[in-house]
Amino acid sequence: MGLLAAFAAGGALAQIPAGPNRLVDVIQVDEHDNQVDVTMVFSCSMRFVTNVPANEGREVRIQFVPLADCRVSPFNQIPAEIPPLSGGANIVTAARVESLGPGQITLILSFAKNERFVIAQGIDPRGLRLRLLDRARGKVRVLGAQDDSASNFAINLDSQPAPFSPEAIEVAHDRLRVPVFVSEVVVDGVRWYRLRVGPIERRSEAERLLQLALQEYPRAWLAIGDDAVTSDASAATGQVPLPAVERIGSDPALPPEQLHQMLADARAAMSAHNYPEAIALLTKLQRQPEFPDRARAQELLGLARERSGQLAHAKAEYEEYLRRYPHGEAAQRVEFRLKTLRAAEAKARTGREVDAESQRWQVSGGFAQMFRYDGTRVTNGPSPVPTNLPSAADTTQDSAIFTDVDLLARRRGETFDWLGRFSGGYDKTFVPGGTNLGDPTRVSLASIDVIDKHLGLLARVGRQVNNTGAILGTFDGVFLSWQFQPSWAIDAAAGYPTDLLTASPQTQHRFESLSLAYAPRNAHWDCSIFAITQEYDGLKDRQAVGFEGRVLASRASLVALIDYDTFYHLLNTASLLGTVQLPARWSLSLDAERRNAPVLTTSNALIGQPVTNLSGLQETLTLDQIYQAARDRTPITSNYNFTATRPLGQRFQFTAVVSATQTGATPASFGVNAQPATAMLFNYQAQLYGSNLWSKGDFNVLTLTHGDTEIGRMDSVSLTSRLPVGGAWRLAPRFTVQRLSEQNDNSSQTSYIPSALLDWQRGNKLLQFEVGGELGSRDAFLQLANGQFVQTQKTTRYYASLSYRLTFQN
Repeated sequence: MGLLAAFAAGGALAQIPAGPNRLVDVIQVDEHDNQVDVTMVFSCSMRFVTNVPANEGREVRIQFVPLADCRVSPFNQIPAEIPPLSGGANIVTAARVESLGPGQITLILSFAKNERFVIAQGIDPRGLRLRLLDRARGKVRVLGAQDDSASNFAINLDSQPAPFSPEAIEVAHDRLRVPVFVSEVVVDGVRWYRLRVGPIERRSEAERLLQLALQEYPRAWLAIGDDAVTSDASAATGQVPLPAVERIGSDPALPPEQLHQMLADARAAMSAHNYPEAIALLTKLQRQPEFPDRARAQELLGLARERSGQLAHAKAEYEEYLRRYPHGEAAQRVEFRLKTLRAAEAKARTGREVDAESQRWQVSGGFAQMFRYDGTRVTNGPSPVPTNLPSAADTTQDSAIFTDVDLLARRRGETFDWLGRFSGGYDKTFVPGGTNLGDPTRVSLASIDVIDKHLGLLARVGRQVNNTGAILGTFDGVFLSWQFQPSWAIDAAAGYPTDLLTASPQTQHRFESLSLAYAPRNAHWDCSIFAITQEYDGLKDRQAVGFEGRVLASRASLVALIDYDTFYHLLNTASLLGTVQLPARWSLSLDAERRNAPVLTTSNALIGQPVTNLSGLQETLTLDQIYQAARDRTPITSNYNFTATRPLGQRFQFTAVVSATQTGATPASFGVNAQPATAMLFNYQAQLYGSNLWSKGDFNVLTLTHGDTEIGRMDSVSLTSRLPVGGAWRLAPRFTVQRLSEQNDNSSQTSYIPSALLDWQRGNKLLQFEVGGELGSRDAFLQLANGQFVQTQKTTRYYASLSYRLTFQN
């Protein structure tokens, strides 16, 4: 009877338990002065496995394993998602979640151009950060500004590892009636040739040409300043020669007190609008040998010439400043003024506003909906003893509509940038007693940013996402960042952590954090130190300090993170993620981490208790008992992932992943049962990627998995393809066979999991339809008094989803 009870309980493994409706809450894209940060927030804890490619490409596939709080079966196929994407429409062109094998998800990010990146998971396993390194621009630019200068755009029509024929170039020119050129790039040791049209002066014209090109070139995308043609700002608008500037050190050096007085007189002349006198004084200072205030005098000279109408001289002085002081305190505002003057000159020459968008509001966003249905039928075979199990039972795990809206409004000015961001949605469930009772409205992001470019100050207020430093994901509050030196910045945050996106600010739970970041310009590394204090219902919830550092070499990268709780005197997180490119085109990655899962906080004491807040818990436990209960409910997990990747010719790539994970025990205390530790569980996975096998533009993945779980050993083989079927349509059939054996109840289960995903994407429109199922047979060998008996249970699962997303940008 005990074996039968275990078998009946184990039948749930063939189904998807009631878990979160979606696994990705939001993906936020933030543009900074020399990189772009992509922050991914999940609805539950995720274990990072690997990413392909390791650190450079136009698309990255990030593989995760959902952890226990996701309440997702490790043996089932997980339906696809289109996650909400906030900001960066010209950088991250698409985001989607797929499942290449049971119990795993792959988050796929597509970029507008080839990008170099580093990845780190941070302290909270419910988030991940990906940093895009802005190698194309390579110099100081305005914080958060987008380089929309003339000749900065091109349309990448197609890419291939062989040169394009003259006929292909001529055909492209005849179709689009614009100049055509071929650029080259080396990716993972392979030289690729890119067929492009351009350069194009304005974004609106570039986007119009992109829509036209997509009709004949379905893989076309918008390139921004990533080759020798499009990165030359004067290629499309000829620049007249600028006047010469005075040579430094051509006059004898004056005493410091006289230099100081001359600069003061020049400032007074500027204030009195006496620009000729100011220009005369500043020109004399310009001819002096280098002195401490010379950079300031150089900037003022450019400003005085600009305000006196000597625009060509002003541009020459601004360019001299950037040439001589590229990391100076005023470099950002000088570059902005120079860009404005160039735009005005282009308008006078062409009659068009080249940079008008920098002075008006830019609005972008999207609207998406997804309907999902997921049902299961379980049929139980005959039993040798009486049981309460029905012969057949139908269960609907999910039947719901998810609606998402995201909006981003931005205005750039000479002194201030403004940015407003919103991402939210509404979930309607049709399952009585479903997981989202009350059909809640979600608010993932609702914030306003103000950037003072002269002071290097950013202020953000509202509901926001931040996984840097010691901050644990989403919170309601304020975030301040001050770049007080070109390489130094101080970040401060205060507010209320947000555990439920459907709730208003939870004021009983608050935190304050502070971090200091150092990022040398033109260096290959950066680091930060941080501290945080957090309270819940008046009790100390978390108090920690930590360090985070990144190193990026030409063929290697390393990310390290340490978080130590000074209140509990315990290590919260220690992680190391490194990649290296070896000879013979091998790429290796190692992710080693030891972390508390969940993060150690006093609120962990509520796990398994009948109350929902610490105030209620204080009625039955003392403070010391509450703190001890928090320690007892926080297991330590150790994860190790090793990935090796190598291209095989021009169409194949091999990837091998070895993973090991272990979860520590938690003791029985204060009415909560003990949880035993797991052994070190090993998982081995081999993947073979192939492209252009059946037709041009197809993508195929063969995945073999062998590993141990807490329940038993699992073996699976999965084949996934993504095939162009005409125009912008793509069909992705997928088939998986898996076997689970050596379970604690002496049973084995074999499952056949077919599915198909059909999508259509063109421009700002995406349509996706997925249908799938699972045919499972589970056999338990029961040893009874009269011999051995085989108990059989069959599972039939069926799911379908239909989703679309529309985006816009003015």
